[in-house]
Amino acid sequence: MHLPPSAQPSHPAVRTSPAPAVDLPPAPKLTTEAIAALRAAGKVLLVQGAMGLHASDGLAGKVAAAPSGRFVPVGTISAVGKTVEGLVGEIRRARSEAPHGYVGVNLMAALNRDDFETLAKAALAEGISFLVQGAGISREVIRWCRDAQTPFVGIVSSGRLAATYERWGASFLVAEGSEAGGHIGDIDHPLAALVAEVRAATSLPVIAAGGIVGSEIGPLLRIGADGVQLATRFLACTDGDAHPNFKRMHLGKTEEDVVVITSTVKGMKARAIRNPFTEALAEGKAFPPKTKAWFYGREGYRGRRKSCIDCLARDLCICRESDFKESFCITDALLRAAVLGDVEEGLFYSGSSVTRIPERALEECTDAHGLVARLEAELGAWESVQ
Repeated sequence: MHLPPSAQPSHPAVRTSPAPAVDLPPAPKLTTEAIAALRAAGKVLLVQGAMGLHASDGLAGKVAAAPSGRFVPVGTISAVGKTVEGLVGEIRRARSEAPHGYVGVNLMAALNRDDFETLAKAALAEGISFLVQGAGISREVIRWCRDAQTPFVGIVSSGRLAATYERWGASFLVAEGSEAGGHIGDIDHPLAALVAEVRAATSLPVIAAGGIVGSEIGPLLRIGADGVQLATRFLACTDGDAHPNFKRMHLGKTEEDVVVITSTVKGMKARAIRNPFTEALAEGKAFPPKTKAWFYGREGYRGRRKSCIDCLARDLCICRESDFKESFCITDALLRAAVLGDVEEGLFYSGSSVTRIPERALEECTDAHGLVARLEAELGAWESVQ
């Protein structure tokens, strides 16, 4: 396919964020006790959610460094699809931008097992503030976090899982409702009901996530959330490395622009922006993997040079299990969206909040600090009428 000039690759190899050699103070740990102290002081956690393959790169440090009177901004880095060098570079970039702020890493349990362990241990060795795990369950990572004295955070979609994670030693939980972007689990389990269910099942701090905009923060706090996690909302922000086309795809959308697709990841449901790619998937078209040398270089991803880089755990990828005759290569689709800005064949995951983003053009967007200030003002406006 011919790409427009704005979507042409600008580099032949994997992006590696600069890794500052400066000495950094120990990262603050976002423990259960730390959250309790913050809440007692009237503070609210505002977590920037990690997004896909490189979609949220460049945001974590800027969010974590944002000044706020009411929020404690928290940055989260996605480890998905990164080399060890790339992940370490991104962590160090964020930590250098917010040396006293909370910076964590998100890791999907659905990843290739070797990648999961390697990336988890690399992140922990960098002294992050917490490690959050979703897209599956791995008890091993909880032990690794305990050994590294780093808080473990579980993403939960039920009170039952919340109680299990508390028994296993989690420090806090992210309750992700069906309004979230990407893989959404139970599409009939809305966030408010989930927060109430999780709150009743555990004594751990609970962060509400999934399709949230500023006006909804107050109501979620009122029903027991200790903070909120926003991902899609931070796409309407001038900071971050995502391609400008990627950001534009999330602006000015209506409900008709949002679809739920069947993912190649075990056939899970996932929410995305409607485009020719999602329409082709709905018609049953398959998208087998293509070379990724343009991004990962000639040596491939961690030495894997084939078009399929075995990014997911065995038996989880429909595309690979069908001998590439069904579904799609998720790495190709997400890279094309975030890095190339390919609006035709990229996959643009998004939360339901995309229809409530007020900005309609990139020129209307502010930076991360400005967005945190806007969200704080929206929370204040809600509280003033209660």
